[in-house]
Amino acid sequence: MAKITREELLARYAAGERDFSELDLGWTDLSGANFTQARLGQSNLSRANLSGANFSRANLNNITAKNTNFRNADLRKAYIQSANLTESNFEGANLCNAFLGDSDLSRANFEGAILKYVDLCGTGLIDTNLRNADIEGVNVREETVLDGTKYWEAINYAISGIDNLIE
Repeated sequence: MAKITREELLARYAAGERDFSELDLGWTDLSGANFTQARLGQSNLSRANLSGANFSRANLNNITAKNTNFRNADLRKAYIQSANLTESNFEGANLCNAFLGDSDLSRANFEGAILKYVDLCGTGLIDTNLRNADIEGVNVREETVLDGTKYWEAINYAISGIDNLIE
């Protein structure tokens, strides 16, 4: 896994490159950066500062982003399958229409985040904070784990498939 600097990454994106797969960006400050439609699959983003960054329509499959700061980030329509996002902060982030299937969101903070129509099928939400998050139309299935997650503290909790999980 190659490690590159913030400056090099932003210069390559500005030059039109979009494939940044398998990079080590752990502990990197990428706050406010624009990565619309970028591909960062299998990259390490653990403990990175991604606050206010734009990852709309980005492909973040199989990333490791433990304890990562996504506060106020734009993740609309992002594709984030099989990712490790444990203990990450998504406070105020916009994940509208994102796909987070089969990801681990244990102990993540989504307070005040927009999760409208997010696909959480097969996702682990153990002790995840959804307080005041907008989860209207969120999609879950039997494989989704909600242990210790108080989804009722969210707003607009019309969740597709929730009845199968709480019986």
